Amino acid sequence: MAKKTKQTNLNDKLSLDSLNMGDKILDLHGEEIEITDDLIEQMREYEQETKKSVIWRGKVTGKFLYFKWMEEHPEEKKKEKVKEVIEEELEEAIEEQVEDEENELLDAIEDYKLEYHVKNVNTKSQKFIRFFRNWKQEN
Repeated sequence: MAKKTKQTNLNDKLSLDSLNMGDKILDLHGEEIEITDDLIEQMREYEQETKKSVIWRGKVTGKFLYFKWMEEHPEEKKKEKVKEVIEEELEEAIEEQVEDEENELLDAIEDYKLEYHVKNVNTKSQKFIRFFRNWKQEN
């Protein structure tokens, strides 16, 4: 039980309010980070934006370190946004292509029904597959 008390005291002791300039705190990789005014300001900003704590189990969290790195490298934010836009456009193009192929198949089914005077079409039959290939070449 003594270990839990020490750990709780350690967590209570290491909070954003209890940090002072010049203190050193470990990150999740065991590397020391020196506390500066800028770092404390970034920590407060992170906690306000995410509503999550910067310190967990007496160490600086990895999510904060990522946040800090992104703040220090704004060009990476631009790259990420460009990547997101490209991914969204690619998804939209794929959806459009799938929709076009579905519409094409539905049109072929309707033409097949008219040509062979049937109500239902088995799209996996060899007869329909041959019809569909020829239909695509004609259109």
